[in-house]
Amino acid sequence: MESSRGIAPQEKLRAAAFAAVCAIALLVSVPAQAQTAQQAAPAPYSSILYDPAFTKDVRQGLDYLYDMDFAGADAVFAQVAGRYPGHPVGPMLEALVDWWTILLEPDDTSQDEAFLAAMDEVIERSDRRLKADPRDVDALFFKSGAHAFRGRLHADRKRWLRAARDGQQAMKYLQKVVERDPGNNDLYFGVGLFDYLADVAPKQYRMLRPFKRLFPKGNREQGLRELERAMNQGQFVSAETAYSLLQIHYVFEKNYGQSLRYALWLRARYPGNSLFHLYEGRSYERLGRAGEASNVLRQVLDRYEKGQSGYTDSVAEQALYVLSRLEMQHNQYDLALAHIDQLERLSSRRAVDTEYKALGRLRKGMALDAYGRRNEAVRCYKEVLGMKEGPDWVRDRAKTYIKKPFRDERVVSARK
Repeated sequence: MESSRGIAPQEKLRAAAFAAVCAIALLVSVPAQAQTAQQAAPAPYSSILYDPAFTKDVRQGLDYLYDMDFAGADAVFAQVAGRYPGHPVGPMLEALVDWWTILLEPDDTSQDEAFLAAMDEVIERSDRRLKADPRDVDALFFKSGAHAFRGRLHADRKRWLRAARDGQQAMKYLQKVVERDPGNNDLYFGVGLFDYLADVAPKQYRMLRPFKRLFPKGNREQGLRELERAMNQGQFVSAETAYSLLQIHYVFEKNYGQSLRYALWLRARYPGNSLFHLYEGRSYERLGRAGEASNVLRQVLDRYEKGQSGYTDSVAEQALYVLSRLEMQHNQYDLALAHIDQLERLSSRRAVDTEYKALGRLRKGMALDAYGRRNEAVRCYKEVLGMKEGPDWVRDRAKTYIKKPFRDERVVSARK
């Protein structure tokens, strides 16, 4: 139904986040270069990242986090932060639940101020340590992570210059950590994601090309290899890397078989994660596996109705929209209209306006047009033109259908 140009903004890794996302290695994979207690090689430097108790607890906290047990994650991270007073790890860990809250409701800015304040505190604590020792690995590591987080959020909020500056700083400090520990597989998450996006993103999104000169040249193939290395051999970043590979193959590569592979890998480990669940359904839909897609998306909606942690309004909006699109592809217009109505009721009671309000109204007009209810369809298209939210292509499509009705040839043939 939609072209690749029609992918909703949330599916694009927030395309303009390129300038900051180049250093995304530190997003929720805080102790990326920590090593397990079983490794025989001695630590080349003093760091909490080599403390077995620290690594054990943080891995447990991350497992809670990825499975959307936010209370469990909070409890573990607070315990770790209390063990290291004044260390930059404290505010970094304690902000991770806020970060996932933002990911789950990306149009809600209510958590932004607190999250950015936490990242500023990480940077301040890191700077104090670097003043005493410019080679302090903990300070370099967490400062890189804070800049990556902060830059990603700035990019999501369309503050491009701030995002680019934070992206540069994140890469700068990440490279210093890599120089001290080049054999660490976890660090190839950030390196690989940079190599991939620096090559691919500017080619696909013209608006990103001015930022390209701010960063070294990327390499798509090398980036994919590095990401696979981090996923398969890393100690702490396997899940985060798999999620990035899922999005890369869904958004940039359009390789939905691969995106499904990563979604299933993640779902097997974190069955309570709504975003992994949603991408499983999206991938089935793109592959034309209608029955499996419908089942998964209905599961997502069922968990939303039951109020399961992480199954937010935003997740439900996306599931309803994709389900209606799937049903229209298979001539099930009654079902599609019912889900669009459900989507519109949900959107109308939300505190924030999202692109799905416009997307849903456009699709409702298309479904009505397919049934020959032209006046109602035109009214929907005109309402789309008055909406500020949503990508430009939605309004362009509405203008097209006002001039020439949308028609599904299967419906026309069936009615003759």
